[in-house]
Amino acid sequence: MPLTKIDKRHLTVITPDHVAHLWTISAYLTLPTSTQERVFRQIEQVLPETVELSTDVVVHLARRRPEQ
Repeated sequence: MPLTKIDKRHLTVITPDHVAHLWTISAYLTLPTSTQERVFRQIEQVLPETVELSTDVVVHLARRRPEQ
């Protein structure tokens, strides 16, 4: 029987660190450089000084049935 465990985690980061992390996400990397810079500048302008992130970890454990 599968078992699922959720480890709830929250992390507070300053906005520049959060935006720096966004630079690593492939959806943003596909944008032209000038668009990336504009988007990240706009994101920084609307976010508060700190950002709370939900970094929950979901673990699924499955067990092999004994052979019959």
